[in-house]
Amino acid sequence: MSAKLALALDVESTEKAEKILKEIEGLKIIIKIGYRLFIKEGTEITEKVKSMGFELFLDLKLHDIPNTVYNGVKSAVDIGADYLTVHTLGGKEMLEKAVEASEGTGTKLLGVTILTSHGTDYTDLIGSRYNLDELAEKLAKTAVETGVHGIVSSPFEVSRIKKSVNKNFISVTPGIRLPEDSAGDQKRVATPEFAVKEGADIIVVGRPVLEAKNKKEKIKEFLRRIQNA
Repeated sequence: MSAKLALALDVESTEKAEKILKEIEGLKIIIKIGYRLFIKEGTEITEKVKSMGFELFLDLKLHDIPNTVYNGVKSAVDIGADYLTVHTLGGKEMLEKAVEASEGTGTKLLGVTILTSHGTDYTDLIGSRYNLDELAEKLAKTAVETGVHGIVSSPFEVSRIKKSVNKNFISVTPGIRLPEDSAGDQKRVATPEFAVKEGADIIVVGRPVLEAKNKKEKIKEFLRRIQNA
């Protein structure tokens, strides 16, 4: 099965989001909604995404005590989230409650390990005996073994994590660009072809599409590259 494309709809208002959704209507892609839009607009925007036939990816990185996360996942299920991020640093018990809340539903949990903004000083801060790569790998293994459906990682880490985790999972990779796209503030970017060959199942694209004059054609170009990878 070909990898999927997720558009990170990181815009400031429902009005702007709806304009983009109408422009790309009919394309079989996932729409990722993060803090910026969801905190401001709530379920108005998620209902719009679902009503237009897109899959809904809620990027909220839930990280709290187990029961609170359980209730958060239940609410995400209720509004029709197809994918929902949880933070693997929340611990095994938290992850188990998140998985319990998603059981028997169509909501897939995606585990976030170490944020790309963290450097080597982060492991010193939390007193970890692992380096960043080792810690990310350990968190990914724990999450997948607990029942979390997927892991969010750099496209450069996909192959290594898939080899180390002895269970199938959905690999989600942000930071994807075409060769002609600006890297922006992303330090490590990759082409869709590279990400797919490394084993990515969902590639996440934001600004290259949001800044394109013809967003529908830009998405189609990404989809062509994914299918031909």
